Amino acid sequence: MRQTLFLIPQEFFGLPLAGFGWLLIAWTIVSIILLAALIRRQGWNKETSSYLPMIIIVAVVIAFGLPMFVAQHGGIPIRGYGVMLLAAVVAGVSFASHRAQKMGLSSDAIYSLAFWMFIPGILGARIFFVAEYWDEFFYVEGNLKATFFNAINFTEGGLVVYGSLIGGAVGFAAFCYRYKLPPLALADLIAPSLFLGLCLGRIGCLLNGCCYGGVCDLPWAIPFPEGSPPYQRQLENGEFFGVRLTQNNRGDIAVGKIRKDSPAQSGLLNVGDVIVKINDAEPEAGKDKRGEPYTAMMAANRLMLDASRSGVLRLQKSDGTIVRILLPKSATWSVPVHPTQIYASLNALILFFFAAYYYPTRKHDGEVIAISLGIYAITRYLLELIRTDELSFAGTGLTISQNVSIAIFTLALVTLLYLRRRPPHTIWPLPSSKPVGNQPAGESVPSAN
Repeated sequence: MRQTLFLIPQEFFGLPLAGFGWLLIAWTIVSIILLAALIRRQGWNKETSSYLPMIIIVAVVIAFGLPMFVAQHGGIPIRGYGVMLLAAVVAGVSFASHRAQKMGLSSDAIYSLAFWMFIPGILGARIFFVAEYWDEFFYVEGNLKATFFNAINFTEGGLVVYGSLIGGAVGFAAFCYRYKLPPLALADLIAPSLFLGLCLGRIGCLLNGCCYGGVCDLPWAIPFPEGSPPYQRQLENGEFFGVRLTQNNRGDIAVGKIRKDSPAQSGLLNVGDVIVKINDAEPEAGKDKRGEPYTAMMAANRLMLDASRSGVLRLQKSDGTIVRILLPKSATWSVPVHPTQIYASLNALILFFFAAYYYPTRKHDGEVIAISLGIYAITRYLLELIRTDELSFAGTGLTISQNVSIAIFTLALVTLLYLRRRPPHTIWPLPSSKPVGNQPAGESVPSAN
């Protein structure tokens, strides 16, 4: 884990880096060169003007967004997560561009598509995460500015793959509609790139410490340092004491697991014991200061977190017995956990090779993306079984990602059944003389080479 790779100073030669300074100057120069090249090649048309929203948004972020980061950190922190996210985008777009040229499609089409998908993808990924963890990570009572800053601070992690997939799909659909390109054929073309990007992005998750797995004693298990997300979660659920609480079928707080060779393994606690008090406080459901309801399990987690910080845990069982457990002084690292980030990265790498090598053998447009996403939905569902960073969603007993996995798998299956009922047909590769899409008068559209 390495959340911050290095820190860029906030000033050079008396001029600030962020805000109205060096970065804005550099971005202005890059934007002028880009627009000049586009105008020289194709004139001022709708495709050229479509770059303006991205240019303006980046400029606004540099001028007004980045200074908040600089003020908080004393410079611009280069996050491992952000670097891997950038690497994922560059690798995915480059590979898709290379494949597009082989199929007879201009690489400009892929670059334009990347612009159309990137911002909706990031927004979707962030909105998905913020909605899921609003109370836990983002909302600051009475401080709208801090709440807003927490919500937009995605460089430190907090992007959900399925959210990016949904947001990116919206941008993808709009792009295909705008330029009259075949969506299923284009989706097949970029399918390997999606998984290549995901492979690199998951390494960013490892550097950030998010998307972690449950405790395990396998040789490749990874401990995380104090202050990391897994460490904080283990403080909350009592993992350092060696006891994990759960809620039984009757709604009681009970002992769910006792870790071997831990302070809790004294013989006084057994799995299934009902706990009525934690450090003399009853874990009861209620409402917080904002009137938001919380469950007894959430109350128990808060009490366990307080106990972890104090170093002493007192559990009172339903029979009146009180069990006192001391926190080991050596708990500066988390208990080793499954490196689910690496599992997910390897899974994406396998799907990348599968999609790339299956593509030439496809018989229908849409086949590659449907099969790949169907397989991903299954593997993601299984990975969620050993991840511990997400809770049950809407009383389903499944995480939100498992629920979305079921929906994605169903959609992929329906798509495949639909395609199998149709005669074999693929659009690409194209003869060099065959145009891609309908070109309105006076407008440049991504076309075949």
